[in-house]
Amino acid sequence: MKKSTILSCFLLVLAACSTTTDQTEKWDVHEIVLDGPSEGNPYMDIHLSATYTIGDHTIEMPGFYDGNGIFRIRISPDSVGKWTYVTHSNSDELNGKSGKFSCIEPCPNNHGPLHIVNTFYLEYSDGTPFYSIGTTAYQWTSVAQSIQEKTIESLGNSPFNKIRMCVFPKDFRYGNDTEPWQYPYKREGEVNDLAQPDFEFFRNFDKRIRQLMEMGIQADVILFHPYDKWGYSEMGNEMNIKYVRYMIARISAYRNVWWSLANEWDIPGFKERIDWEGIGTTLQKEDPYNRFRGIHNWYGSEDHFYDHTRPWITHTCTQTSQFYNAIRWRDMYKQPLLFDEMRYEGDVPSGWGSLTGEEMASYCWMAGLSGGYPTHGDTFVNSADDSTEVRWWAKGGYLVGESVGRIAYFKSIMEEAPVIEMVPEIITPEEGEGDRNNTIYIFSKPGKYYLAYVAEKGNKIHLELPGEAFYTMEVIDTWNMKIESFRKVSPGSFEFHTEQPYTLLRLIKSNE
Repeated sequence: MKKSTILSCFLLVLAACSTTTDQTEKWDVHEIVLDGPSEGNPYMDIHLSATYTIGDHTIEMPGFYDGNGIFRIRISPDSVGKWTYVTHSNSDELNGKSGKFSCIEPCPNNHGPLHIVNTFYLEYSDGTPFYSIGTTAYQWTSVAQSIQEKTIESLGNSPFNKIRMCVFPKDFRYGNDTEPWQYPYKREGEVNDLAQPDFEFFRNFDKRIRQLMEMGIQADVILFHPYDKWGYSEMGNEMNIKYVRYMIARISAYRNVWWSLANEWDIPGFKERIDWEGIGTTLQKEDPYNRFRGIHNWYGSEDHFYDHTRPWITHTCTQTSQFYNAIRWRDMYKQPLLFDEMRYEGDVPSGWGSLTGEEMASYCWMAGLSGGYPTHGDTFVNSADDSTEVRWWAKGGYLVGESVGRIAYFKSIMEEAPVIEMVPEIITPEEGEGDRNNTIYIFSKPGKYYLAYVAEKGNKIHLELPGEAFYTMEVIDTWNMKIESFRKVSPGSFEFHTEQPYTLLRLIKSNE
């Protein structure tokens, strides 16, 4: 086929998949844009929503004010066919507006939102497997536009399919001491006017969420955090709820959105300032899409976990490297387990931010084979901006550390495995301190497929391999990303003595 013919076919596909005012693909975003009143304070005073209907299926969606007399309502249609809508408002200019649009089949790169399968795992709505490999760039949407663009570029060349990101700017050491490119609310001197959002700030946030969605990256949106010198962690309950409802209206229709109520909810002072139950319950009741909801702890022990049995929490979000406790936490909470902050690769003086590349990559193997999902971080200074200190973990920019390629290798192996059918086994050494790098992590579909990992050499891995058929075994050097040896293994009792660090065994039952 000629290149011109291939290009023509590609353009036809793009045209068929495009979202317009009267046609939207399933799970994409359809938007109603309305002209309304601009006098007074529409953000505070105007209420707007729409009822969307297809057949006997109805969705109620809140709308939002976007400045200059512009109001928007966004929906992510979940059924193919003809949709109708009618608006509701306390403004005569916005009330009773009706219309319709067609929802068409999704394009190949649109797999829908994620949902939970087999209690502990994630997959897309169309059944496509999803293995979460996260990263963190807390305030990347609050820094200069040039750095934001470099962050998008870096993510496009990375293995990461989830990113933890704050709505509000952050104030902390190691380069987090710059003012945001734009304040979220009108600000005079040191005083915020929380009744007047800066719509340019929030439009930029929308834009970045959409870009991530189109790249296949989940946006784990952190609503509140304590590292704040501008007052956004002290808005008070009424304005907190107003802000959360505004975020639901603005971004919940994007299929890649997750809600994280906080980064480090339990820091003293901050812990008491926010009504976490009220915020979590509001999200549970008012987000029409029931997007994932988590809440991130401060200190690394479970004493600092929020009560993950609360009905509004959908997944266990942890700041810890205690991977050897993963099975117990899975059994306690009966939900997916995300190691959303395992410490960071980097060179900052604090211990949480000074892992070697080998340690960061190894953490991914331990988290993954314990039945959880890992999250990467990088605290090195990068070259995204010569005028300010930029570290990926804080502001995005460029990735510097050595672990990223190895994490991509880890991801490729996990994506080949039947993860949603696998169960973890953790064999710990004698009680001791530290991260227990000589703990053996076994993740298996018993009798079919086994992954076994240990970080330190000189360990004995023991497996009981059922059945009568032999197994193929690969001994993999995970740091150097190569298969060291390959052989057949007989069923029954099997032992392997590791001769090098960061060793993975992969055993697959033969079909012969």
